[in-house]
Amino acid sequence: MPRTSVILCLLGLTGCPSIGTYQCERDEDCNREGNAGRCLADAACAYPENSGRCESGWARSPNAANSPGACIDQEPPATSGPVATTTSGPASSETTDDPSDTSGPSPSSSSTATDPQCLEGTVEIPTGTFSPGAGLDGFPLWISLDAWEGADLLASGDNDLLISAADGMPLAYEREDRFDGRPAVWIDLPAFEADETLSLRVVVGPGLSAPDPAALWSDHYVGVWHMNDAPTGLDGDLVHNSVNEAEPGTMGGSMQPEQRIAGAVGAALEFDGLDDVVQIAASFQGSLDAYSISMWLRADEGAGESRGTPFQRLNGDFFYPRCWHQTDGSLGLACQHQVGGETSFVGSSSPLPAQTLVHIALVRDPSADRTTLYIDGEWDNDTSDQSGAVLDTEPRPRPLELGRGEWGTLLGAIDEVRVSDEVLPAERIRADFRSQSGALEVAEFGTLSPTACPL
Repeated sequence: MPRTSVILCLLGLTGCPSIGTYQCERDEDCNREGNAGRCLADAACAYPENSGRCESGWARSPNAANSPGACIDQEPPATSGPVATTTSGPASSETTDDPSDTSGPSPSSSSTATDPQCLEGTVEIPTGTFSPGAGLDGFPLWISLDAWEGADLLASGDNDLLISAADGMPLAYEREDRFDGRPAVWIDLPAFEADETLSLRVVVGPGLSAPDPAALWSDHYVGVWHMNDAPTGLDGDLVHNSVNEAEPGTMGGSMQPEQRIAGAVGAALEFDGLDDVVQIAASFQGSLDAYSISMWLRADEGAGESRGTPFQRLNGDFFYPRCWHQTDGSLGLACQHQVGGETSFVGSSSPLPAQTLVHIALVRDPSADRTTLYIDGEWDNDTSDQSGAVLDTEPRPRPLELGRGEWGTLLGAIDEVRVSDEVLPAERIRADFRSQSGALEVAEFGTLSPTACPL
């Protein structure tokens, strides 16, 4: 039986095959699937334990009447005849399809101990891989848990996580699974110095409460839309906002279920180049002076001169701020906003590659009268704004639109849209791209061991 299934079984989180307790009289009675064991004084078998969790290298059989699977203090002596046992009962061969496996963690039970119900382990985060040479504060890191020992426990839907820093401080997190449904999470990393390796403690088990996702995002963002919600084919389907659940996006254009596709992280939404749109009426519209907006964007080649508009009306103005693909068919990206009726323009230094997810970020710094465009985490172009801090807006702000605008509907896809009312630094934007691109290993998982579930 696979080790993950063993953990599920021993923690009572899934069904186990029916087995009874077993009593031995001699070493020869202890044989599980060809593994020779030793017969102990209480008529329980013990077997070599190779995972390293037992200092002696030996553990009691998972079929033992008392303390099944528990480590023993030292290697038991070999015996050739019947042992003097503390219990009596019929002996039979323990050659069986044993549902347990002593190579993995297993909770113990005895008259003086409480059975563990959770598992815990460590996750090492080498921050220098995604943020080389730069420390960050409150950085949300997306981690795929597919290779983690506790992934199946989490995927079962009956368990949750407790994630804490090295000092024991609980960390906010949000589940956003991979497109194939395997578990993944955003974790609010504690502040780290340049190239520091963080050590986090992770507990998985029943009865744990997931934190409010807003706690992960609200320090630096006024809106986060993961774009992973499945359309039904009817207008009015929602795209949830992890910062403020009262300000979701609303799908239009009769987007179909198959338009939920694999994205850079988790799922993304595909736009048909005709009439698809996500509209967002957000409270931050009309109040942005500084802003940072980022997303993963895919623009496809197709009919028409423009590949459409990634977004428009960020601050509620009739058009602005906005980005669109150039109307000459070049796939170049152009972005604008207005201050005092005057328009500032910044464009990409080269066309964006077609049929490819690209990370874009547009950042306006009103104190410097400068707007900067980043492509795939790196500076691409910037422009000097006209003086004046306040962006133009309509008296009644118009909703932010994703995927549609004056220059047409996007033919392509959008993933992981974020809006901040801060001037996010270049180091954070670079770390966003590097950590989400899928090209780096951003976490190293330790082994799990049983623990009492936190109260």
